[in-house]
Amino acid sequence: MGGEGGTMTATIETPVADSSETQGRDSLTFWAVLLSSAIVPLPIVAGAGLEAIFDSLNPANIDVRQPLAYLRELLGYGFGLLALLLLAITVVCALLYKQRGPRALVLPITIAVTQVVLGLSILYLNGVVEGIEAAYVAGQ
Repeated sequence: MGGEGGTMTATIETPVADSSETQGRDSLTFWAVLLSSAIVPLPIVAGAGLEAIFDSLNPANIDVRQPLAYLRELLGYGFGLLALLLLAITVVCALLYKQRGPRALVLPITIAVTQVVLGLSILYLNGVVEGIEAAYVAGQ
C-alpha cells in the first residue's frame, strides 16, 4: 500500500475464472442468442435463395413466371430448415441450461418467442391483406 514520495497506492486483484470454462459458457450463450434471432430471417433468406436457384436452373422445365412455381420444393426446404434450426436451438439451450441454469435461458427464449410471434403476425397480416385485395377484385 505504500508508494514513492509518501503517496499511497492500492492494487485491486480480481479473480480470473478459468478462461476455457468462461469461453465455453459465452460461446453457448452466443449461439443460443444467434440461433434464436434467426428463426424468421433464415428461412426467408434460404427460400429466396432456393427460388433463385430453381428459377434459374428450372429443372422441371415449367413456366417460372407463375407465382407458385416450385412451391412444394420451397416449402419443403423452408420448413425442413426451420425444423433443423429449432432442433439446434433446443440442443444449445439444453446445454446452456445444464451449465448455467434457467436464468441463462431468459434472453434466448425471449428472442425466440418474439421471433415466432412476429413471424406469425406477419403471416396473419399477409392473409388479411390478401383477403382485402381479393374482396376488392371480386367487387369490381
